[in-house]
Amino acid sequence: MRSQKSIEFILVIFIFLTSCVGSGLGVAPDNRSESAKSEESNSEVVWEPVPRPIAKGTDGQLLVRTSESMNMLYAAHNDKGKQNLFMAKTKNIGDSFSGAVPVNLEKGEVSAHGENGPKLRNGKGRGMFAAWVGKRDIKFARSMNFGKSFNPAIRVNDDFGKASQSFFTMEVAPDGTIYVIWLDGRDRKSGKSGTTSVYIARSVDQGKSFEKNIKISGDICPCCRTALAFGDNGEIFASWRHVYDDNERIIVVATSLDGGKTWSKPVKVTKTGWKINGCAHSGPAMKYVGGKLFVSWYTGANGKASLKFAHSADNGKTYQVAKDINGLVLDANHPDITVIGKEAWVIFQGRDPILEGGWGRDKAWLVKVSSDVNISSPSPLPSTSKGVAYPYLFKGNGGRVYAMWTEIGDEGPQVMLCRGRIQS
Repeated sequence: MRSQKSIEFILVIFIFLTSCVGSGLGVAPDNRSESAKSEESNSEVVWEPVPRPIAKGTDGQLLVRTSESMNMLYAAHNDKGKQNLFMAKTKNIGDSFSGAVPVNLEKGEVSAHGENGPKLRNGKGRGMFAAWVGKRDIKFARSMNFGKSFNPAIRVNDDFGKASQSFFTMEVAPDGTIYVIWLDGRDRKSGKSGTTSVYIARSVDQGKSFEKNIKISGDICPCCRTALAFGDNGEIFASWRHVYDDNERIIVVATSLDGGKTWSKPVKVTKTGWKINGCAHSGPAMKYVGGKLFVSWYTGANGKASLKFAHSADNGKTYQVAKDINGLVLDANHPDITVIGKEAWVIFQGRDPILEGGWGRDKAWLVKVSSDVNISSPSPLPSTSKGVAYPYLFKGNGGRVYAMWTEIGDEGPQVMLCRGRIQS
């Protein structure tokens, strides 16, 4: 009897230790070959131990200059419940931020919420570009004095009537051209029921004006954000969640070889998708790294919430899909990709499977993908007890990185900052 109990005890300990592989961080066991591990970057991030609130608001975006001075864009509600955008600055690597400067001059027009948050991008020279949704339109404003003030906003979409534009992305191409892509309701009666269209516009004059809107495709899932990426030879890649027959929703990528004037037919990243008569409110993230196009997205297919990852080595003609990149992390969602060196760093939110039976608050997690598509296990960032929503990662200089997300507590939403240093 004693011998049997001893065996049972040993088995219990073995199962417990096996479940805690990865220092109790809820990461997947590393079953890759030794050669694959050796090819992976040895860099790790040393994060500051406690993230800090830096603004009362949501959807923080960061621009880091060579001097490591930073500009932060965020949305905040006024006492009437209306949203506005503000720009704050720091010259001490985020220890403190200066008083906020208003960005939108039409007060209370902003609609910012997670997948539909504002965007901040750097132009050539002193230009800084902000975009947001205001009164169902895509608005754009620029600052040419390092963020001290913004010009009056212009309307990017050129439609007439009351169609809704939202779930946009703004990126600046290597040649300085500004591109804004969004979901547009002006053609809602021409496609599948419950779908929308995707449009794009560009500015070739540093944001003084935008050219005629160009429709890329119809039959789009109406509330999943779009994504843009640029190839090495002038290619532009656009991604979204497309709706096929029987409500099968699949992430696709279309390509332009002429500066966004014309586009290929959308190419499916996976052969099959997620059949659901509804919208996930979760779009793809996409970057071009080392001659490969990397795409990550959320799916609830097959009764499991997971983050998928795919890459194309032939400029978007075909895709190879890797395993789920969230490992054992539960409820993984809202990926964002930042290029660090020759790697794609994917940050996302999710729950630790060990804490509170897998029902602890969301944390931010980081996965690194090398240019030859070796994928690390997910590692958690420091967090508070209030949870993480919509994390973003921003590259600094001198080996510094900055993670930001929205945290919602009893005192209202706050923009959180967690700083890290890359160590080899």
